[in-house]
Amino acid sequence: MNEKHLYTLLRVIYKNANINILIREGLSFSKIAELTNEAIIAEFVIQANDKIELSQKGLEKMQELGVKFKKINKEEWIEKDLKSKIPKLDKNFIYLPDQNKLTF
Repeated sequence: MNEKHLYTLLRVIYKNANINILIREGLSFSKIAELTNEAIIAEFVIQANDKIELSQKGLEKMQELGVKFKKINKEEWIEKDLKSKIPKLDKNFIYLPDQNKLTF
């Protein structure tokens, strides 16, 4: 069990957050399900009343791993969106839009 993924899973469960964080880390839905089952077997997570919650052992494990994996550097809090990045343009570049594509 990868400790970083386990820490992220425990935080998601504790905060009742979305699993998109785990998907951004490269986990598939099946891997997330396997990781959740491993956490249940290790008694970090309990399933009661159609809810998944952290056990006391899971809370302690999350705090222990938090020292190791918590993002302290503010620049790591928000991930850069590399898909929307455009190339740097020259200072003297003048943009002229295509007149056929303009609609008003």
